[in-house]
Amino acid sequence: MIYNASTSELKLSDPTDAPLLDSGLGRLSRLRAVVLLAGSVRANQLRKATERRALQMPVAQGQTVFDCWREQLTTMAERLGVSALPVRVMVDQASRVHAESRSHGPIELTVEADPLDLRGTGGLLSDIARAYDDDDLLLVGHASQLLFEPLAALTAAIASSSRDVSMICGQDGTPSGLMLIRCGCLRGINAVGYIDLNEQAMPTIAGDHDVRIVRYPRPVTRSLRTLRGYIHALRRFHCEHHAAAGAAPEDWESAFSLVEPGAHVHESAVLHDSVVLEGGRVEAGAVVVRSVVCAGGVAPAGRVTSDTVVGRGA
Repeated sequence: MIYNASTSELKLSDPTDAPLLDSGLGRLSRLRAVVLLAGSVRANQLRKATERRALQMPVAQGQTVFDCWREQLTTMAERLGVSALPVRVMVDQASRVHAESRSHGPIELTVEADPLDLRGTGGLLSDIARAYDDDDLLLVGHASQLLFEPLAALTAAIASSSRDVSMICGQDGTPSGLMLIRCGCLRGINAVGYIDLNEQAMPTIAGDHDVRIVRYPRPVTRSLRTLRGYIHALRRFHCEHHAAAGAAPEDWESAFSLVEPGAHVHESAVLHDSVVLEGGRVEAGAVVVRSVVCAGGVAPAGRVTSDTVVGRGA
């Protein structure tokens, strides 16, 4: 989304541009917290069937989406030279989670329920910002995505582009779900009611503050909210790892097959870019393509299951 009236753009051909990173890192001394938005107004098909949040979904054997975020955040904290980086994971009230805190190296992680029901992302960030000074910065990201560039480099790039609000977009203008925002810019958002950040709050913010977009030549994130998005993100993740090892798969080849402990996959079954979660079952001779088999779900013997979330009782 581009707000032409008060928005300027910076196009990056090289995301690791050293002078850009150096200038951005200085301003990040005002970074007070990373806010990962993990809530949703309603659960989609993937979340309902898996009964998991995106952060809990596997990316590789023994590695979840949360593990990927933790690695990126730890590297960023080390790059910034901070010993403690607060990371606030915000979930919706319907999740009925108990607030918890724990540390992972320099990452001080808290999981919190939205303080008010149905506030929208704009309202939620406004409520969070009240605890900070006007010139303090919040790095905001959607938790239900994978990053395909170093978070430290992405953050430094947007920190260098604006003192108020800056966000990462692809070449076509599609937002990446990652932005850096000065808390003072959120003061004008209504203290009550549902306020969406992009559709309601940001046009007003852009009228009063400097909002800038940093465009990258290719998408730097991939959403995991849908089956298609999740499978495509995993394929890109594994293809890039295979390519780094000099063995990138062809388009028609499988890039990954993930089987969690506690799942059952018959030795004669074939998995092509698919995930079998704990408690899932793939029977003899089954072929599973671009699908997720959930706990209680069964891919039946001798049949092809493709582009499907196989849930309990399916």
